[in-house]
This record gives sequence, structure tokens and C-alpha cells, in this order.
Amino acid sequence: MGILADRREQRRRQALAERYLDAVLHDPSAEEVSWLVQASGASEELALIELAFSQKAIGLIVAERDALDDQTAADVSHAIDAIVAREARVRRGVVEEWHAHLAEYHDALQTRGRAEPPLRRIARVLLRRCGVAEPQPDQLARAERLVTTFRHAANDALREAFGVASLPEDRPPSALLRERTGRG
Repeated sequence: MGILADRREQRRRQALAERYLDAVLHDPSAEEVSWLVQASGASEELALIELAFSQKAIGLIVAERDALDDQTAADVSHAIDAIVAREARVRRGVVEEWHAHLAEYHDALQTRGRAEPPLRRIARVLLRRCGVAEPQPDQLARAERLVTTFRHAANDALREAFGVASLPEDRPPSALLRERTGRG
């Protein structure tokens, strides 16, 4: 491929990532914000910020885990970085906050040896970030439903924007991996 073709492909992939994020990132409902404020005692502003960070983190995690290729996650990460950079022009410390949030969400997923499902661990992060260190079972269940909704929306948007993997019925995924990489 030439330089122009590479640039066109890069712009195409970036447009897909932006379309994906447009579908994933949305203003939380008044009900979601109200519940989080009531459950945590956080301000409405903090609840809005935490819900936005949660959507970004879950959107990126879905792209990292469920995308058809590694480049998709990189494209989504670059698109999120651009969003965070725009937000940083309005509110100081956003970039550092984003990195801290993302690290905490990734750490929650990497925790092994706990019987707790990954989305419940992510729900704990959301609640902890709003000031609830030890959530009640009903708070945790509601937060888990909320992040599960975010994840399902992200999965749907990922398939819509980037497509669905398809293999011939007579070939396992490991055979395709072996052909592409020589490993598997």
C-alpha cells in the first residue's frame, strides 16, 4: 500500500472508532444519575463524571476483549484520548483522572482468585469512585445492572461499527490463527 492508501485506511478506521464511541458514550439518564447520587451521597457532578468515565472504560475494555483485531482497540483508544483531550480544555486534571480510572477498571478485571464476576468488580469500582467503599447488596446489584447495560450496548455498537467475525463452519478459530500467525 502507498502512503495515500495508508492514510485513507487510517481515516476509515478512525471513523469506525468514532462511530463506535458515538453509540457507546451518551449522557446518563436522570434516573441513573439520581440513583447514584442517592446511593453514594456523591454530588450530581461527580456522579456524571464517574458514569462518563465508566462508559469510556467499558467501551475500551470491550474493544480490547471482543474486537476482531488488535488494531480496533488501538483505534478506540486513540479516539478516547481525543475526547479526553477536549474535556481537559474545560476541566483540569481530566487526563490524569482518566488514566487512573482506566487502570482501576483494568485492575478489577485482572483480579484472579475471586468468585465475583468481572462486571460486579467493575460495579464496585464505579461505586468506590463515588465514595461507597463497602456497598450494600442492593447497591452492588443495581450498579452491576448498570455496567452490564453499558457492556451490552458496547458489544452491540462494536459489532455494528466493525462487523462480526465469521468463519466457515468447517474451520475452528485456531486454524485461522495458525494460518495468519504460524502459531495457535
